[in-house]
Amino acid sequence: MNIRKLNRLDTLIEMQREQGRLQGATILVEHKGKRVYENQYEPDRQDSIYKIFSMTKPVTAVAAMILYERGLLDPMSKVSEYLPGYVDCKVVSSDGIKRARNEITIKDLLNMTSGMVYSGDFGEAERLMSKIYKEARTQSESGILKSSADICNKIAEAGVAFEPGETFRYGHSADIMGGIIEVISGQKLSEFFKKEIFTPLNMEDTDFKIGEGKEFRQAVLYRRDKKGKVVRAEDDVRRRLEMENPSADPWWEKGGSGLYSTANDYAHFAQMLLNKGSYHGKELIGRRTFAYMTSPQLTDKQLQTLDFEACIGYNYGNYFRILTDPAKGCSNGSVGEYGWDGKAGTYFFVDPTEELIFIYMQQIEGGCDYSFIRGLKQIVYGAC
Repeated sequence: MNIRKLNRLDTLIEMQREQGRLQGATILVEHKGKRVYENQYEPDRQDSIYKIFSMTKPVTAVAAMILYERGLLDPMSKVSEYLPGYVDCKVVSSDGIKRARNEITIKDLLNMTSGMVYSGDFGEAERLMSKIYKEARTQSESGILKSSADICNKIAEAGVAFEPGETFRYGHSADIMGGIIEVISGQKLSEFFKKEIFTPLNMEDTDFKIGEGKEFRQAVLYRRDKKGKVVRAEDDVRRRLEMENPSADPWWEKGGSGLYSTANDYAHFAQMLLNKGSYHGKELIGRRTFAYMTSPQLTDKQLQTLDFEACIGYNYGNYFRILTDPAKGCSNGSVGEYGWDGKAGTYFFVDPTEELIFIYMQQIEGGCDYSFIRGLKQIVYGAC
């Protein structure tokens, strides 16, 4: 690794800061077990705590694989075997509501082919999900829904946007997977994560809330103004992102987007991934299970709707993007590089060929600038 070339990371980030497109951030690069680059940009600091949103999903994937490896989770089994609300799932579209021919499977949840969507105004399914999601939160906070399983069964009332297994669609699948982990393990998701993942990996600052006495370490949240420049976010932005009370227990421990973490903690998680399931002699999952977890899962038809900018040249499986076509993605990375990112702009990848880990943390509503992220990755790989 050419360390001198890695200094270009600092140059690129400072350019973004001078243009007002970025303020606080953290970046880490590790190569062959050594940290070769680390920097924090004010007001962020080395121990800043970030809401990592969808970078929670790979953690949920590992949790699912722990149960899978113990013979307790069959990817081909039906979700309704764990959550009865999914027995008679409905397909919701502009053509009306009809009963799905197939039931959602665990594999569908893990590969985002369940048909479950997020709230929004894109179509009938998104609008119905918005309604049901709001009802679920109200009923959870009032004590009507007493567990994640209850919430997951409530979410089932929103139905799906298409026949399960038909194609890829990003949505609440990982949140429902978290509920199933709770049902199988008999523990809250936070408890299972702590026992099986966070404690073995020494991830002391990772949880569904910011621990008491750590509130001052929360990274500043920003939004972009009409000119694209970042400014400090107001309270309504925090409410939209469900970050208005980060030190309180969340209304739902969501396996898809609920965790807070630090760059250092997540580096421990990434090191475990690079080591094919082990960390400092502690094995979370075996190497064959790990190989399955990070293998491309989508068919050609399902791939047609994997249309995220961050996934050009990638396939997807078990909550990871997996690089399959570097030329298509204009990437100087390796086939088999995998990772994911988060709603406020956090991003990571692991490259097993180069024994390389890259972690980037920020907190900006609307996520990261993927052209900027590609620039960071080009610099890192250019130094290999």
